[in-house]
Amino acid sequence: MLKHMIAGAALALSTFALSMPAQAQGETIESEIITGFEPFPPPDGEIRFEDGTTATLRDYPGELVLATVWFTTCPNCQVEMPDLSELSRILDEQGIDNIRVLPISIDEFVFRESPDDAMKRVRKYYDRKNLDHLPVAVDVGAYNAGLFFNPDPVGTPTTFFIAPTGNVIGVLQGWKIDWTSEASVAYLRALVGA
Repeated sequence: MLKHMIAGAALALSTFALSMPAQAQGETIESEIITGFEPFPPPDGEIRFEDGTTATLRDYPGELVLATVWFTTCPNCQVEMPDLSELSRILDEQGIDNIRVLPISIDEFVFRESPDDAMKRVRKYYDRKNLDHLPVAVDVGAYNAGLFFNPDPVGTPTTFFIAPTGNVIGVLQGWKIDWTSEASVAYLRALVGA
């Protein structure tokens, strides 16, 4: 799947880079997002939540889902996860309920442990970092990440933009940008017409 995205990435990034100014704390979403590929349905692998419920990335029609693949010892994730938690808080405060920030941990795969152990690891990380506005979710067997990253490996964290129509429309290695800036929030709101 990513093969189609990566093929157009250089053109998309260079086009956006020429037209969008950089933010003070990093690049803008528009300057870093990879678009210009044929939208496609996300994988349907199981995502397990802390409360025991499960879902797939296809279970959120009508919402913009920011599905971020990450793991607890990823250096760049250390930067992005607090920003994503703050973004989720901002969206809640603004009453935006059709944008879902959904980090899906691949700790189970990285540490070769059970989904339950991975869930405990993620919970400890959230508690340590005060990530109060994010769901604790594990990508069971790293199925979703495996399909997203095959055949072209991509580093973590990587966020896949799943449109309200249900298809992946963009990809972003988000640690380079400020998720909480007014410009970033406005861009996300524009994607859902809010």
